[in-house]
Amino acid sequence: MGLSIMSECVELMEYVAALALFDGYFDIRPNKNYEVLVADMNRHFLESICAELRLCYAVACTVRRSSRDRAWRLRIYGREFVLKLHSMAQELLKNPSQTLLGAAIDAEGNITRGGDQPVRVRIVQRAGEKAEAIRLALERLGIPYSVSHRGGGRYVEFVISNKDNARTLLRSVRLRHPDKISRLSDLLT
Repeated sequence: MGLSIMSECVELMEYVAALALFDGYFDIRPNKNYEVLVADMNRHFLESICAELRLCYAVACTVRRSSRDRAWRLRIYGREFVLKLHSMAQELLKNPSQTLLGAAIDAEGNITRGGDQPVRVRIVQRAGEKAEAIRLALERLGIPYSVSHRGGGRYVEFVISNKDNARTLLRSVRLRHPDKISRLSDLLT
């Protein structure tokens, strides 16, 4: 495997670990179950992640629709791989990167026009460790943002406004979700 491909595979693994933090969960029950679940409404997005994981790591994964909320679920199986993803997710919370920020936007981001702003990227997260990781990643990357608190302080809303700041964000962060990429491209042109 070439160096570039290996680098892409490592970045994919970090991305999936971060995505599971925001739009999924780790089911780790020793001697019973080792699984990562990621939910999304876009089936093709999850299928592309599953295909990439199979190509890079020969990992067992499936994408199925949930009858409960009609969202699609990516399930990733395998003790060693799930434990590695979990460890990577914990490390990303302690040392947030642009990969964590990209996953946060893909999972929790909302891209709209807002008032007098032609582009607004909003990320809403429950106050705590994940919100702090988003804040730190934005600051490390030098991306200007505003912050407000919602729900009596239980939620933190990060807002990146205007085209210049959105372009700075795109130069720093790789988005993978096709809906987010399309919406941002539409608003930036």
